Amino acid sequence: MTPEKDPISGRETTGHEWNGIKELNTPIPKAFRLWLWISIAVAALYWVFYPSFPYGADYLHGALGYSSREAVQVAVAEGAATRAEAFDIFETKDVNELAEMPELQAQFEGEIAVLYRDNCAACHGRDAKGQKGFPDLTDAHWLWSGSPEEIEYTLQVGINSAHEDTRIAEMPAIGRDEWLEQAEISDVIDYVLSLSGQEHDAEAAARGIDLFAENCASCHNGEGVGGYENGAPDLTDSAWLYGGTRADLRETLQHGRAGVMPAWSDRLSAAEIRKLTLYLLWQGQGDGNS
Repeated sequence: MTPEKDPISGRETTGHEWNGIKELNTPIPKAFRLWLWISIAVAALYWVFYPSFPYGADYLHGALGYSSREAVQVAVAEGAATRAEAFDIFETKDVNELAEMPELQAQFEGEIAVLYRDNCAACHGRDAKGQKGFPDLTDAHWLWSGSPEEIEYTLQVGINSAHEDTRIAEMPAIGRDEWLEQAEISDVIDYVLSLSGQEHDAEAAARGIDLFAENCASCHNGEGVGGYENGAPDLTDSAWLYGGTRADLRETLQHGRAGVMPAWSDRLSAAEIRKLTLYLLWQGQGDGNS
């Protein structure tokens, strides 16, 4: 079919017809055409002034020399400078001074929580309550004292780590190394159970007193309260790092314990370790004397 003029609209047809329906050759509105040409012009300007087409191993850099990569790098540098200024207090003050500034918690706890989760939560949990073999960091039971400077030092050098100044804390394998007979170990276990007020055999516990004094008191103290000087836990409370049941105690005495905490000074800056120290204090840890 050849194009013809539609008698009703007066417009030319395209020459197409479907089941008696003829298509009008209606032009695009002028406004649309205008915007099309404007968009083409703007695109051409972008090609001239901004990076556009690649060629070989390079690309057209544009008349303005703009680089989105450089813009991002500048933004990152500005952000780092802003953060450095905001966190400068952790660089300039020691941990004891910072511990006396409770207003820091509201300002920085959210950011420092991310640092904790990235480095500590795998062992101590996101809530810092620990798990078997990894201490609860929200209570007042400390192996190396809860004072700010001692927490900071532990984080710096670790426990049984590769750091040359690491803290050393090791429970010997009394059963495996045959320090005591199995019957004697059972007596010591009953005595330790008695120290923490758990169900025990009184006669066995009485026999275990001297055995404990001869083999355990040098670390755990004569009364079983432990000591910060060697990281020996208090055996008179309910906080058990590896469990306080009879079976747990037998496993500990039989095979020993030597948990490891890495020396974070090999990975984190002094300021970051200081932040983590404060974070632990904010989680409800001791008042510095626990």
